[in-house]
Amino acid sequence: MTRKMLHILRDSGLRSRLRPRHLVWSAAIGVALAAAYNAALPLLVSTTEARAAMERMLDDWSGGKSTISGEPEVRFWPEPLLTLPMATIVTSGPEQRPLAEIGRITASFSVLSALRGEQALEEVTLVEPVITLERGADGTVNWQKPRWLVPPDTTIPQDEAPVGDITIENGRVRIIDRMAANGGGIDIAGISGTLKWPSFGGRLSTQFSATIGGEQIGWAFVCEEPLALFAGRNAALKTSLTSAPLTFSFEGTGNLPPQLFASGHLQMSAPSLARLAAWYRNVPDAGLPAGGFSIDTKVDTSETALKLEDLQLAIGGAAATGVLDVQLGSGKRPRVEGTLAFDRIDLNGLPLAALKPAQEDDRVSQMVQAVVGGWRLDVRLSSQEVLAGPLHLTDVAAGVMIDGRRVSLDIGDSTYANGRLSGRAVLSEKGLEQGGKLQASLKNADFAAVLDRFGLKGPLPTGRGVLSIDLATGRPLWETGITDVFGRLDYSLTDGSLAGFDVRAFTDLVRKGEFFSLSQASDGTLDFRTADIEASFGGGTARLDRAAFTGPAGTISVTGVVPYRSGSLALAGTLASPADDDEPLQFFIGGSWPNAVISPLSVLLGPN
Repeated sequence: MTRKMLHILRDSGLRSRLRPRHLVWSAAIGVALAAAYNAALPLLVSTTEARAAMERMLDDWSGGKSTISGEPEVRFWPEPLLTLPMATIVTSGPEQRPLAEIGRITASFSVLSALRGEQALEEVTLVEPVITLERGADGTVNWQKPRWLVPPDTTIPQDEAPVGDITIENGRVRIIDRMAANGGGIDIAGISGTLKWPSFGGRLSTQFSATIGGEQIGWAFVCEEPLALFAGRNAALKTSLTSAPLTFSFEGTGNLPPQLFASGHLQMSAPSLARLAAWYRNVPDAGLPAGGFSIDTKVDTSETALKLEDLQLAIGGAAATGVLDVQLGSGKRPRVEGTLAFDRIDLNGLPLAALKPAQEDDRVSQMVQAVVGGWRLDVRLSSQEVLAGPLHLTDVAAGVMIDGRRVSLDIGDSTYANGRLSGRAVLSEKGLEQGGKLQASLKNADFAAVLDRFGLKGPLPTGRGVLSIDLATGRPLWETGITDVFGRLDYSLTDGSLAGFDVRAFTDLVRKGEFFSLSQASDGTLDFRTADIEASFGGGTARLDRAAFTGPAGTISVTGVVPYRSGSLALAGTLASPADDDEPLQFFIGGSWPNAVISPLSVLLGPN
C-alpha cells in the first residue's frame, strides 16, 4: 500500500512541487500567525476587567471587600493565564477588619469567552494566602455569611458565580481570640491543597495538607450537599485527618455549629501515646509509654447530647467495649456517663511524671485543666485484670468521677490475694501539684502472699484478716516520696503466725538480762489467735500506737516510733505469760529493721 502511494505521488508531480523553500515559507507564516495571535489578544482582553472580575469573585467567596494591587499580567501561551499581584480582603462593614492577604493569584480563562466580553475565570490558584479568623473582645467574628450562602431550598441569584476549583500554595491560617484569658492564638502554616466546587448545588471536595508542630497533616472533606450543610441543615459528609501521630475519620450525616450534629461511623487512632502527647504539648518527651490507642464507634448527637454506641476502645495493651453518653445541657456543665468493660489494664508503664506540666506557663496544660474543670464525668469501669506494681487485681469493678476540680477513683470491689479489695483515690481540688488521698481496705486476704509480693522481710504477722490504710500527701504526685506521705494503718488478723520468732528463746534471753540480737530468737514461729496493729505516720516517722499478739504463749504488746527516714527503731514492749501470777517481761527494741537489738528493762534500769 505504501509503495502504491509513492507511485501516485511521483506520477502526479506533487512531490516535485513541494520544494524546501515552500516548507520554510509555511513555517514562517505559522510563526507569524502565532506571534500576531499572542500580540493581538492582549489588546482584546482588558486587564482592568480581569482585575474587576477577580475582585468580584473574591467578594462573592468571602462576603467582604477585596482590593488587588498592581497591574495584572495576561499570557496566552501555552495556555491562557491571568496573573494578579497581591490582594487584600477586609470586612465590608464600617469598621474594617482583616480577612485575608494573598501574595499572588493566577487563573485560567477561555479566550472565546474573553472575546465575547465574559470574564469567566477558572482553576484559580492562591499563592501564599494568609487567612485570619478573629473573635473580637466583644465576641463578634470577623468572617460574616457571604451572599451566596442561602438555604438549599432557596433559588441562588443568577449573578453568583460558582466557586470552581481553587488551589492553595503555601498558605497560612491565623486564629486569634481576643476573649481568651491568655490572649493566645493558633498559627497553621504550610497549607497546600485544592478545593473543588464546580456548582453551588453540586458536590464539594477538599484535599489539604499543612505542617503543625513539625508534623505533616493531611485533611480531606467531601459533602454531597454543601449548601444544606452551610445553611444549618444535616448533610451526608465524609472527612478524615491523617498524620504520623494521629489519624481520624468520620462518615455519616453531620451539621456545623452552632447546631452541631453528627451521626455515623467515627474512627481515631494513634500508634504511640508518647509521640502524640509530645506533638500535642510541643515537648520532646511527654513521659508516656510507647503504646498507642484507638477508638471505633457509632456516634449519634442531638441538640444537647452525644452518644457513643458499640464503642471499641484500645489504650496501650488494654481493650474495652462499652457505651458513653455526653449531656450538653444549656446552662449546665457538660456531663459524661457510661460504662467501659476492659479485658486487662496494665498501669505499670505509666509514670507519674507524665502528669507533670511541661512548664509552669504551659498554655496547653492550662487549657486542658480549664476544659476538664468545666466537665462532670461519671464512668463505671470493669476489668478482668488490673496490674499496678505489686498489685494484681482480678474481677475489678470501679468508677471514675470528675466534678469540676474534684477527681476520684473508686474501686467498689476486686479480688486480691484471695481476698476482697476496695478503695478510693482522690486528687486535691487545688490541682495535681497539691497531691491527694488514698483509702483502701483488704479483707479476708492471704497476707503471707501480700507481704511476699511487696517484698517485705523480717518477722511479720501473717494470716487472714483485714488491712485498712488511709494515706495522703500535699506534694505533687510525681515528686512524692515515702517521707512525704502521712496517714494511718489498721491491721487485724485471726489465727495467724509470726514467722522467724521463737517466743521461748526470746523469753529466756530477756530473763537473762543481757543485750541480744533479735536474730538469736528467730528459729521458730509464734502462733496467735488475734493480732491487732494500729499505726500512724508522717514526716518520715511511723508511730506504733498499738501492736498486740495474743496466743497460747501469752500476749506480746509493743508501742513506740520507727523513724523510717533513717531506718532505726525505738520501741517498748511487754511479754505477759498466760499465767496471771507471772510478772510481765519488759524490754526495749532498738537498732534497725530487721536487725533489731533487744535490751531487757533490767539492763536499762540496773546499776552500771
